[in-house]
Amino acid sequence: MGTKLGKMVKIFKILVFFFAVNISADISTTINYIDINKMHSLEKEAQIFTLTASINGITNKQIRIAKPTASSIKALRPLSPRDRYALKVLDKDKKEITIIGLGDPFYIHAQHIGYEDSSFFGGYVEQDIEISLPMGIDASYFILLSEDNGDFKKIREIKANR
Repeated sequence: MGTKLGKMVKIFKILVFFFAVNISADISTTINYIDINKMHSLEKEAQIFTLTASINGITNKQIRIAKPTASSIKALRPLSPRDRYALKVLDKDKKEITIIGLGDPFYIHAQHIGYEDSSFFGGYVEQDIEISLPMGIDASYFILLSEDNGDFKKIREIKANR
């Protein structure tokens, strides 16, 4: 009985692995993602958008032209299955330029010594998000998205103030 159970567990793990690979392949093929990181350079000026966002919405804070930092370029990553929030960038005709995976930037974990038995270990905060886009990209709209049972729903759309 033990060897049969062991074989069943191995087969189950293999099936789960192939199912997970298939799901991630479907996600990457359905998104028309432009690899902005390949277009970026630390030497060239870029459009740097600073957006203030929370679980309830998004607002423009600042737009400037400057050389991007390595951290602002690194923040531009494609959407992945572990992202709870995403930012969709649209041009002036509302055509999708890219989708940027944000992870879960709005939940902050706070664990303190002496409060290990507490059921409260964090909360939601407002966060500044810095997005660096190359000069040739016409980013006119930003849409904050949240993950809902595998699908992303729109929280709020804003127009980029220039």
